[in-house]
Amino acid sequence: MASIADNIRVIKHSCVRIDCGKIIYVDPFMVEGAPHDADLILITHPHFDHFSLRDIKKVRKADTVIAGPNMRPVLMLAGKGGTAVKAGDDTELCGIKIHTVPAYNTVPTRPHKRFLGWVGYVLDIDGEKIYITGDCDATPEARAVKCDVLMLPVGGSNYTMNAEEAAGLTNAVHPKTVIPIHYGALLGGRDAAEKFKAKVDKDIEVKLFDTVYNNAMIYAYSIAAVLITALLALYILANHI
Repeated sequence: MASIADNIRVIKHSCVRIDCGKIIYVDPFMVEGAPHDADLILITHPHFDHFSLRDIKKVRKADTVIAGPNMRPVLMLAGKGGTAVKAGDDTELCGIKIHTVPAYNTVPTRPHKRFLGWVGYVLDIDGEKIYITGDCDATPEARAVKCDVLMLPVGGSNYTMNAEEAAGLTNAVHPKTVIPIHYGALLGGRDAAEKFKAKVDKDIEVKLFDTVYNNAMIYAYSIAAVLITALLALYILANHI
């Protein structure tokens, strides 16, 4: 029997595409081409590897609905407007029932603080539930979610859960299928997903996508470094003329 998991694709890093009759993107990032096919775009938080205006413009079309947490002014830059959501909301967008879950770190040194109001999403699609956690740790709210498909970060590196922590959350939620995301050359290394899989309960299907692990973060950080250096050079030049 077909599952909604069969209609999920990880494009890069944490960028997820779901085809359920409607096309849903979560955190579009490093999208190839310009498909302009999104009915709904969901943003978990405004870090550059999750909120990319360039990639939003690649996938959005005239009637795309865009939603994200506490970000209405920023979302307006991505299109003709945006829907602001907050943790604990129950809403319906493009005919999809959506519940938002707070996404934050419990480890003090990690950067995703609860007061920022960032979120994960539980999508109810034809009776099956997909939970995309966003960047977070194994919070009590995440552990309480009931879902069929779970997508969560496993890269660690003091940004999110590492492989072992993510496996613990997965076993607590106990979905039918889990898809690890948010790991790569700078986040947990190539073997993060295999370490995660080895610790997940054997009756949970672990679905791995080769597209998660890539040099996206190195590329993005390199571009950011070039831009910062250029701005600093312009500032220095302007103050010495």
